[in-house]
Amino acid sequence: MVNYQKNSTVSVGLVKILNAYANRLDVDFKKVARFCDFDICILNNSEARVSSKFFESMWMRIVSLGKDPYPGLNFGRQMAKHYPSGSILFTMMMNCATIEKALQVFVRYHRIMADIIQPQFQKTGEVTHLSWEISTPGFHTHSHLSEALLCTYYSILNFLSQGELTLIKACFTHVGPSDPVDRTKYQSVFNAPIFFEENKNELIIETESLDIKIDLANQELYKVLERHATQIVNTMPKEKKWSNKVLVLISDIIIKGDIPNIESVSRKLAVSKRSLQEKLKVEKTYFRYLLEAVRKQMAVDNLAKQDVSICETAFMLGYSDQSAFNHAFKRWTGQTPKAYIRKLT
Repeated sequence: MVNYQKNSTVSVGLVKILNAYANRLDVDFKKVARFCDFDICILNNSEARVSSKFFESMWMRIVSLGKDPYPGLNFGRQMAKHYPSGSILFTMMMNCATIEKALQVFVRYHRIMADIIQPQFQKTGEVTHLSWEISTPGFHTHSHLSEALLCTYYSILNFLSQGELTLIKACFTHVGPSDPVDRTKYQSVFNAPIFFEENKNELIIETESLDIKIDLANQELYKVLERHATQIVNTMPKEKKWSNKVLVLISDIIIKGDIPNIESVSRKLAVSKRSLQEKLKVEKTYFRYLLEAVRKQMAVDNLAKQDVSICETAFMLGYSDQSAFNHAFKRWTGQTPKAYIRKLT
């Protein structure tokens, strides 16, 4: 298996779906790939894993060029449309006995498609909550991704249940559109009430829907596919738990406006500074490397949005002045913040 980055990855199949989405918007995917320094030849390797940051940057570039008014919903529907094609995960779900079993498979083997997020579902009496956790430290889902994920989840479950699934409501944490026409668009996609500015991005479905049987499910085929899926997952890079925990805490501390250090992080993890250093050493990394990685990613993300100034970004990341930040950014990317912003426009 080919890995192009040690951090979070997506399958090359998802990049191919992104290509189809670009074509739908009449956007030249090859030009987007060149702009994002992505080697399009990777698409010829069906086993390749691609950096989630490559995927995200290309998606945002396509959204910008294509002027899609509903990028999250439309890309989500594109994923649901192409998901069955060559996807071992979806084929496994199709051969599960019930919707609940399909969801269990979706959660257990989702890493095959992408390890940037981890789906989860929880039964609480008469309702079941379907959402996700961020499995990639320092990554925060934006509204487009949240909409795409929930749209994909619903479309797949609706397909497997042949329209019998009962969706009670779809919830989003971001602010919804003010135009009633736009809100109607969401209603038509989910065929259920939509709520914005909620505490969590999630679908809430009737628990009874989990008992819906999936027609034409083949248990023997499922067993064959499961063995293959297990082999794929076992060959994927293992998660580095302590460094991941540190990355998450560093990101959270910076977002809250504080400056992270190993002492404060070790206290939050309920271990001594020395113990944390040893644990990170076992995972072949150091606190200063992790701090640098978070700062770099947050700097790139902020400047790409172009709604936060260079000076504000430098201050947020804990640099004493913009000059120090400029020096660090050039060391990370080979270009100054201003040059990076000019490249995006």
